[in-house]
Amino acid sequence: MTVLEWLLSGDPAVKRLTMKYLLGQDDTYTDAGWIEAYITRFDPAEKRWGQGIYGPKWISTFYTMRDLCHLEIDPNHPIYQQGLDTLLQHMWNPAIKVETDICVVAMLACLVMHGRRQGRQLDEMMHYLLRNQQPDGGWNCSSLSGGTSKSSIHTTLSVLEAFAAYQSFGRETHLSGTREQTKGGQEYLLRKHLFRRETDQSMIVPYITQFHFPPRWKYDLLRALHYFASIQHPLAPRMEEGLSILRDKIRRGYLNKGTSHSGRLHFRLEEGRFGRMNTLRGLIVLKHYDFAYFRQLLALPMSGEAR
Repeated sequence: MTVLEWLLSGDPAVKRLTMKYLLGQDDTYTDAGWIEAYITRFDPAEKRWGQGIYGPKWISTFYTMRDLCHLEIDPNHPIYQQGLDTLLQHMWNPAIKVETDICVVAMLACLVMHGRRQGRQLDEMMHYLLRNQQPDGGWNCSSLSGGTSKSSIHTTLSVLEAFAAYQSFGRETHLSGTREQTKGGQEYLLRKHLFRRETDQSMIVPYITQFHFPPRWKYDLLRALHYFASIQHPLAPRMEEGLSILRDKIRRGYLNKGTSHSGRLHFRLEEGRFGRMNTLRGLIVLKHYDFAYFRQLLALPMSGEAR
């Protein structure tokens, strides 16, 4: 079994994403496997998951829909659309609450755009993100309380992902603003070579070169590389060290699934050490930045321990 065959033999969502992003074959949406398992945990009476909106992590409505978005559920799936109604009612409704956490607003905007929702609420979210950029080019939730003028890698990447989604969404209202501020956000991450402190070149956080799926709201090197590859950003010298780390970790053809961020789970996506979703994301990066190595990895035979 080759690495490609291993990916195609995984969960139906993994198979579909492999065909779409590695083989260029945009298969029809699936609601089987992991997606079905999430859907069956939806409470139709309350129109939510986990008996909560943002918490408990990671079984709440917000984070369940984040998982479904990562797996690219059909945007028109009625359960996803009902969940989106619930989030907007409770998180972007002046009569109940308007979310102020910059990172959460960015992730919520991505969920809204995945669901193909146009209109005032999306415009308000993008306007909020645009007026909270820091002088160093990034974003930080803590800036709202006046506690810092420095940005956060976590918040910055979430905002950049939201801006990327908006720029491909087809809405014009904040298109020029997101394009301009994207430059500052990208430069903020590139100054750090995606994972190092600017002051002493140490790793920003100990787990930054460990790869996690689902990423939740946290930053790691693979998530950053995946973002740059997904927008077809040209290879920059300040990305090279991070790419070298990815090349080394995936040299056998696959990546470990990574440690889980602590919290409650609906179910475990993958058992054992090896992760198809991380492997897929790593290969998407290499397909863009090192195509020859990407082709070589796809054809590698899987070792017995990873099958």
